[in-house]
Order: sequence, then C-alpha cells, then structure tokens
Amino acid sequence: MKEFLIKYKVHILVTILAIVFLRSCAKSRSINRLEKAKVECTNSIDSLNIVISIKDARLDSIPEILKLEKLSIYLSLDDTISRVDRTPQLMGFHALIKDKIKDIHND
Repeated sequence: MKEFLIKYKVHILVTILAIVFLRSCAKSRSINRLEKAKVECTNSIDSLNIVISIKDARLDSIPEILKLEKLSIYLSLDDTISRVDRTPQLMGFHALIKDKIKDIHND
C-alpha cells in the first residue's frame, strides 16, 4: 500500500484537487442561482410596494373624490332650479342647496 501511495502520489493529489475544484464550482453555481433568485424576489417585492403605495394613494383620495362628486351634484341641482319658476317651497330648497355648496367649498 505504501508503495502504491509513493508511486501514484501525484495522480492521487491531482485527483483530490480536481474533486475539490469541481465541488467548489458546483457550490459557486448554486450561489449564483440563489443570488439571481434573490434579485428576482427583491424586484418583485419592490414592484408590489409600488402597487401598494398607488392603491394607498387612491384610498386616501376617496374623500376628495366624494367631495367633488357631491359638489357636482349640488351645482347641477342649483343650475336646474335656477332655470325654472320657483315656488316658495322650491326657493327654500334652493337656499338649502346654496348653503351646502358654500359648506363644501369651505371644507
């Protein structure tokens, strides 16, 4: 056995080094794959964060949208009532609508 080791020591050493080298290459390839997967996950998370911030902005703007819709309805009613002959009851309703329009503008 000792003679075998002495005779083939260079071949054994080269074989061991080749095995170690190949294993390190395989680990390096696995690390590269994991890094690529990490980059993809990071990009996905970033894009989802952007979507969430856009949705949050929309949710935050709902009260303003409702206010504008309400104002639009009141202005339309005001315009319609202004065009017709008004009875005393309709005059009171028109005054109420004018007050609501002023309240919306003041908010």
